[in-house]
Amino acid sequence: MIGSHILYYEKVSSTNEVAEKILSERRINEGTVIYANEQTKGKGQKGNTWLSKAGKNLTLSIILYPAFLPAEFQFAISQVLSLSIAGLLDNYSGSISIKWPNDIYYKDDKIAGILIENSIEGNTLQYSIAGAGININQAYFPSDLPDAVSLRMINGNDQDIKTLLKELCNICERWYNILREGDLAYINDQYHKRLYRYNTLTSFRTATGNIRGRIRGVDSHGMLIIKTTSGTSLKFSFKEVEISH
Repeated sequence: MIGSHILYYEKVSSTNEVAEKILSERRINEGTVIYANEQTKGKGQKGNTWLSKAGKNLTLSIILYPAFLPAEFQFAISQVLSLSIAGLLDNYSGSISIKWPNDIYYKDDKIAGILIENSIEGNTLQYSIAGAGININQAYFPSDLPDAVSLRMINGNDQDIKTLLKELCNICERWYNILREGDLAYINDQYHKRLYRYNTLTSFRTATGNIRGRIRGVDSHGMLIIKTTSGTSLKFSFKEVEISH
């Protein structure tokens, strides 16, 4: 299903925006992939931008209709896409992890970003646009992105992006079927096994000051759970906490 229909664009502002426009006009097949050679204004979480050199990386959005999933568990869509991208990158590199809430890391550098945009009516997910940007063949990044890395920078090889797109669709199909079957526990378990700096003593910045503690997990609503060195368990939503470097 995922990738059986691929809409290719040479240049777009954002594949998520293209998907949103299409869905505002008509309902198209579930699993349709919007794939672009170049994004000029790639969208990241909370209004951030995703910078990508034309023709060098994999930028796409997948249209899903997960009406079977209660809206309160919508973070599972992000988990599925994260696990799918991590699984793809495993085929070309080691040391891949998922950095909460929406990044994929190679060691301590960012190799991919995710943006899930959902349309919700009541407690039903009308549709999800699962967007991702994966650094593949880009050889260098601007100096204001010191922690960015690509597969080419890791292993020195260029990859065929269309081949990787097909691989990603197949992997994502498997994870989405696990989600459709309702096995949230398995998805959550595999996600936590991948979690960047899980249970590792880490410094964090929050709106109320710096803390030290360990990531103990992510709850079903997508909130990060940190147990501080003082023994207090705290929960944070997106943008409320970040790792200090």
